[in-house]
Amino acid sequence: MTENIKNSFLTKVALQAETNRLVKGEHDLSMEQWVLIAGEHMGHLFAAVMASDKDQVEKELLHVAAPLLELYQEMVKG
Repeated sequence: MTENIKNSFLTKVALQAETNRLVKGEHDLSMEQWVLIAGEHMGHLFAAVMASDKDQVEKELLHVAAPLLELYQEMVKG
């Protein structure tokens, strides 16, 4: 994986997480809640892959990864 692709993905994930917080407000959710959100979007990601819709795949991939980032942050907070 090239550094440009990795950096682009990580930047987009961080932006998606920030967008989620702007749209839905600042919420301190539990680890269980974050994983449920990611799991819900995983189903959407499967559907996008099955439909071969690359734009939707990217959107849902970010919608899965952003809550996982939030989950990770919650985990390291302790």
